[in-house]
Amino acid sequence: MEAYWIWWLAALVLVIAEMSSGTFYLIAVAFGLAAAGVIAYLGIGWSGQATVAAVLCSASVAGIYRWKKQHTCPHENVNFANDIGQTVRIVSWSDERHARVGYRGAEWDAELSGKAVADATRQTWCIKEIVGSRLIIE
Repeated sequence: MEAYWIWWLAALVLVIAEMSSGTFYLIAVAFGLAAAGVIAYLGIGWSGQATVAAVLCSASVAGIYRWKKQHTCPHENVNFANDIGQTVRIVSWSDERHARVGYRGAEWDAELSGKAVADATRQTWCIKEIVGSRLIIE
């Protein structure tokens, strides 16, 4: 089998694997391997093929890494944004500031916010914030 087919088949395998990961890093590496296949097709030797693959794979992965780093904010967790303001129902109180609450089909640990006053008769509370896996309610 010709060397360019091996490069192209390896790139194809990475593109297929990328479909299950969704990170774009495998696409970047596949791009470098496909380019090495083109170099092999043009008749350049093994060292040229490997050099092109290494340089393009490294550059494209570094480019994706840099782009992701610039376009994400580590302190802002978008997944929790929709939970703030939602209501929860008290399942049981463990003490006057802590409770188990039912939310999204599961039980969560909850803690009253600093200004909330404990009320054992009140069953519905509002999520003020989320700290780790604990809901802060008021």
